[in-house]
Amino acid sequence: MDYGPRPHEVVEEIRRRTNLIVSGNHDYAAGYGKDPRCSVPYRRLAAETLRYTREVCSEDELQFLRGLPRVQQRVLGSTRFYIVHATPSDPLFAYCPGGSASWTPEAGGVDADVLIVGHTHTPFVRRVANTTIVNPGSLGQPKTGRPDACYAIWEGGAVSLHEYSYPVAETIADIRKMSITEADQNALIAVLETGALPANSASEREASR
Repeated sequence: MDYGPRPHEVVEEIRRRTNLIVSGNHDYAAGYGKDPRCSVPYRRLAAETLRYTREVCSEDELQFLRGLPRVQQRVLGSTRFYIVHATPSDPLFAYCPGGSASWTPEAGGVDADVLIVGHTHTPFVRRVANTTIVNPGSLGQPKTGRPDACYAIWEGGAVSLHEYSYPVAETIADIRKMSITEADQNALIAVLETGALPANSASEREASR
């Protein structure tokens, strides 16, 4: 949720297509009208797009977001999966990059063969003791330096990371229709096109004050 031009459609698509989902910090923020606790460069964008999201989503959709679980566990065959947006100890907000030493206690604290996480928007696969940690990356707001959408596939006991191109120009056209300032539109578009928020963007300057 947030950052994108079509949150209503996203919620409805998720409700129609998925049977396993966990809440992220922006889902929580949209559902409850709370601060998603983003890093400084993204705070203004998060606040402005949160306002937009809550304007265009129905109360039923916001209720759906409020009801999302923060943790899911599944067993497929003999493989135990633990799914969370950020980390097991802080499902919504902890920011833990792939190389962080914090993954050792995080993985040790769950009874799972595979720990699936997100939040950083940066894909990685890492083995910690007997647990494989997988971050599939992001379908939007990439932090890879490329505009492509990221995902992961688990097949035959192994995980693989993938990217694919999508019509970014169509998303940009929709962003131009959002009821946010042109400066914020430009910042959102820059993230989509480059995978990083420019240091000289108006949103970052405003958020740093």
